[in-house]
Order: sequence, then C-alpha cells, then structure tokens
Amino acid sequence: MVVGYARVSTPEQKLEAQLDLLKNAGCEKIYKDIASGTRDDRKGLNEMLRYMRKGDTILTYKNDRVFRSLKNMVELIDRFNEAGVHFKSLSEPEFDTTSANGKFLLQIFAAVAEFERNLISERTKVGLDNARKRNKLLGRPKGSKIETIEKYHYAKHLYGNQGVSIDLACKRAKIGKTSFYRVEKELSSKSSS
Repeated sequence: MVVGYARVSTPEQKLEAQLDLLKNAGCEKIYKDIASGTRDDRKGLNEMLRYMRKGDTILTYKNDRVFRSLKNMVELIDRFNEAGVHFKSLSEPEFDTTSANGKFLLQIFAAVAEFERNLISERTKVGLDNARKRNKLLGRPKGSKIETIEKYHYAKHLYGNQGVSIDLACKRAKIGKTSFYRVEKELSSKSSS
C-alpha cells in the first residue's frame, strides 16, 4: 500500500497542494499534521508509524515534511527498513529506498550523522579533560543559591522572632517549605562540621 504523509507548520498554511500531489501519486491513505517539524509528538506521523506494514511505501512531498533533522531521518529510515517499509519523496527523487541509488544516498547520510555524533562526543571529552586539568568544578553546583538562603533567613526571622506560622513565613518570604527545610538542613550540617 502507498501511504502518504503531509505536514504544514501553521494553520495559515494550506495542506491541499500536498494532498493533491500525494493522491495523484497513488496514495491510498494519507496522514497529515499541522505542527512544527521540530516536534516529535505529531499525531498524524505517530499514527502513520503505528499503521505501516511490511511492503508499504511511505510517500511525502518533501523530506522535511517528515524528518526533524538528519539524525531523525536516519532513525526513521532505519525504522522503515526494519519494518520492511520503503520511503519516497516526490520532490527529491534521489530519496527512494526502493532503488539502489536511494539506499546508497541514505547510507551516506547515516555515515555523516554517525561522524557528527562522534565529533560531538570527542569535543565533549576534550572539553571535560581540559576543565579537569584547570581544576574547574564540573556538574551542578552543590548547595542552595544565595537568593534561596536569603529567603530562608527572612522566613526564619518571621517564624522565630515575629510569631508567624511557618506556612505564612514561607509564603511571605516566597520560599517553599521543602526549600526552607532543605536550606535549614544544609546550614545545620555546615555548622556542625
């Protein structure tokens, strides 16, 4: 079965042109979305992915209607291949996994995507090693922010010196009770060590 997918980013854009092209190309079922291509929670796309069967061909007007990024394209093409589903683009005939040329082109893209991931990984490792050599602290800073500690002290003052309930003191100081007790625990553990 030939299954179509059409997408526009905003309601102001019209799907009709894509739908006509897909129908004329022989699509028996067409899924559609009005959503940004960067979103991965597109209802029509997710329905299509659940529906596709071995031997189906996914047809779209243009690659960027389906794929969010090069990495996403490689992942979805792998998913199509595992399911025995082909992929074709009407405006980019080189993207056709039913042909040897199309498969070769997608393998090149997969290799480029893997190369990009490896470069990012290498750069991250080098950056972390350099930071460690400079004795730079890595990761999330420990302890509460100064602003939170100040709010704690204000709430503590209201509670201890003015007879205000802890709930009201925290509310006035704009600090949650959980944060209040966490800061109190941090400060008491610092003073005891």
